[in-house]
Amino acid sequence: GNRTLRARQRAPRHMLVPSPARAAAAAAAAFVVNSAGADSSLLGIPGTWELKETRAGNLCMARAVFTQDPPGADEGRVTVSSPCFDTGSGAWRAIYTGDAPTFGWALDYERSTVLYSASRVEAARPGGTVKARGIIRAAKRSEPNKLAPVGTFEAQAKLPASASR
Repeated sequence: GNRTLRARQRAPRHMLVPSPARAAAAAAAAFVVNSAGADSSLLGIPGTWELKETRAGNLCMARAVFTQDPPGADEGRVTVSSPCFDTGSGAWRAIYTGDAPTFGWALDYERSTVLYSASRVEAARPGGTVKARGIIRAAKRSEPNKLAPVGTFEAQAKLPASASR
């Protein structure tokens, strides 16, 4: 109905979730990497991100571990663990088109899908630390198009000192 149409108009195109199976692609978020020839290693992937999340006013630390398959791919698996919520697993994806490459990840839980979307990223050189800020959104699995903001996050990942593989 009109309510669904209005919700779709408000949500950024990359955040629309047609089905939980496609949530990782929909989770892509505006990660701006100020570097020509960007690749996922500039995002500290594969690797570990340390997250500071605020959900419903509660601050919590979390850790996201990103893997690639095959190595060098712009997508893969992610697992997020925290003492504040159940460990979640899902998929991540980076898209390098236009002036604003995108990156996001989706976690599938029994009753919901949780999407992490960065609104700002500070790129780093090898040996430096990539930093990001963003929004956490969630939708019940029974209502995947009713994506709603549930919190925010700040994250960082230390890059290897050498860019060579």
